[in-house]
Amino acid sequence: MPCPANIKPLLTSFLLAACSFTAAAEPGGWRVHTDIDLFAFSEVVSIDQFATDFKGKLIPGDNAFTHDKFEFGVQYRGLSLAYVDRFDYITEFTQDTALFHHSTKNGIVLPTNRKYRLRLDVERVRAQGVRVGYDWAITDDLTIGVAGTHYYQTSDLQSGFASAAGDLEPITDELITRVRAITENLRPDNRDLSPLVPLVADVQLEVLIDYAYDEPKFREPFYRKPVLVGAPNAVISGVNFTDEPQGSGYSYDLVVDWRATDRLSLRAEFLDLGYEINWVMAPRTQASFGLNAALIDAIGVAQEFVNGERVSPNNIVDRHLFVDIANSDFDQSLPWRADFSAEWQLDYELPLPGWHPALSVKVGYHHTEVMSFPRFGLGIGNHLSMMYDTGGKSLLLRYQGKYGFASIVADRFDTKKAHTLGIALGIQYGF
Repeated sequence: MPCPANIKPLLTSFLLAACSFTAAAEPGGWRVHTDIDLFAFSEVVSIDQFATDFKGKLIPGDNAFTHDKFEFGVQYRGLSLAYVDRFDYITEFTQDTALFHHSTKNGIVLPTNRKYRLRLDVERVRAQGVRVGYDWAITDDLTIGVAGTHYYQTSDLQSGFASAAGDLEPITDELITRVRAITENLRPDNRDLSPLVPLVADVQLEVLIDYAYDEPKFREPFYRKPVLVGAPNAVISGVNFTDEPQGSGYSYDLVVDWRATDRLSLRAEFLDLGYEINWVMAPRTQASFGLNAALIDAIGVAQEFVNGERVSPNNIVDRHLFVDIANSDFDQSLPWRADFSAEWQLDYELPLPGWHPALSVKVGYHHTEVMSFPRFGLGIGNHLSMMYDTGGKSLLLRYQGKYGFASIVADRFDTKKAHTLGIALGIQYGF
């Protein structure tokens, strides 16, 4: 595919881009269009650093994402048909998670005298499909468009979360020393290990993992079950990590355009309503472990042992560590997004030499599950607009003509430092 929407590294260096080609058609005629719509944002470090070494200045935040789509299609009157190739990546995390990752990458020693709450939620998928839509001209001033996309091919699955809450180094040298002081002073007339319980009361670590994926992230291949003879067989003896899972799915879009008055125009666009991918036999890891409960249990087993009873120490692991790694069918849902915009025509023309364009006030609001982007600015004539995005702290410039358009949106124009970055180019044609 010639357009960059199909290249996964666009998640990286400068992912918020938009280069769209849209064909305008005469009323009742044909419309040909090809769109690339790329949008990315990283709150904690720059887009480039988030995708590579995470070594830039860390800013408080809890999300990063990209939505990239390539579309090519035709429209006749209200009916449209298009091919879609898209990649979506959404990640949410705690500020402790960003601090831990940033410190690890930069060799910074983290303080161990406090508890941490680490959690990473991820939704990632690439999908290819066919989009069918229809636009109804309800009146001369009101148009409603609906579209549905069937995704017949999918890849790049990652869906779920991993979390750890508690002490960064739960078993310290001080704790070990205090435990030894108790166990080494046991006597035949005093075998009581109960003083160990208060020592471990504040030792906390809870681990939870539940995610489906195309490539294992937590050393899952080591959990393969052995076979009697020959090399491990992924399908028979364990999880199939070799073949990428396959899936199919669907999503829906709704667009409303309304020219409310001669001065006021409104637009509402709802994207990815009910976006769901149904995966077949996807690898999935579910795991949980509670350290404090395991330590209390271990003290109880140790007490039985010093009392001369028969014990099974391995059962402690079985009771407190749960790990299930298997292939199973999995339904992945991605959140919907929305764009709202309004334009108010002013009774004012800009007095430029040889050009007196009318001005308009523009406001917009781009909604995602993890971040919102309010925008406001000016329209200059019928072709130019300039807006400021308060969510992405970025400037948006756009030119829209009869046969094409170009736009750029960025918080800074250094691609290595940008947290928000976008480019748009377009050619229009209709017949």
